[in-house]
Formats: sequence, structure tokens, C-alpha cells
Amino acid sequence: MDDIKQQWSTAGLEQFSHLEDKIFRTVEEIRTIRKETDALRSENSRLSIELNEKIRENEALREEISKLTQGAVESEKLRGEKDSLQQQVETMRQTETETLDLLAQFEKEREELRDRVEKTLALLASLDSR
Repeated sequence: MDDIKQQWSTAGLEQFSHLEDKIFRTVEEIRTIRKETDALRSENSRLSIELNEKIRENEALREEISKLTQGAVESEKLRGEKDSLQQQVETMRQTETETLDLLAQFEKEREELRDRVEKTLALLASLDSR
């Protein structure tokens, strides 16, 4: 009977030793999992901060794009106004040239009329003196 008790005792100690090993491995796994969890939480926090920074950068870039787009629209509008003004200036120059040509023609005709009037008056004066 002592033999059986000793076998049971040995078997019990072996089972206890296996159980103790399992508990030790489980505790080590839990420690490892906790370390990994802490590392993941830390990385998650860092990535969250980084994401918020990227979101702010994205918003700033969107605002800048919006301003640039508005500037481009305004620039295009001003370019159209400039082209319109250039066309008006060109039309005014043509009108000025035509007006100056007409004025020169009128001056020439006036001189011709003056000469004719002077000749006519001279002719009338010579007729009156006779």
C-alpha cells in the first residue's frame, strides 16, 4: 500500500508540477500580452495625434486650394476686363485717327474755301473799283 501511496504521491507531485508550469507560462503570457497591449495603446495614441495633425494639415491645404481657386477666378475675371479695356482703347485710337484725318481734311477744305473767298473778295473789290 505504501507503494501505491508513493505512486499517487509522485503522480500528484508531477501533476502539480505540470499545473505549476502551466500557471507560470500563463502568467508569462499575460505579462507579454499586457506589454504588447501597452505598446499598442501607446502607438494608437501616437497615431491618433498624428492623424489629427494630418487632418489639420488637410484642412489648411483645402483652404489654400480654395483661396487659390478664388484667386484664379478673380484673375481670369480681371484678364477679361483687361482684354475688354484693350479693345476699347484700340477702338478709341481708331476713332481718334479717323477724327484727325477728318480734321485734316476739313482744315484743307477750309484753306481752299478761304483762298476762294479771298479771291472772290479781291475780284469784287476790283469790280467795285472800276
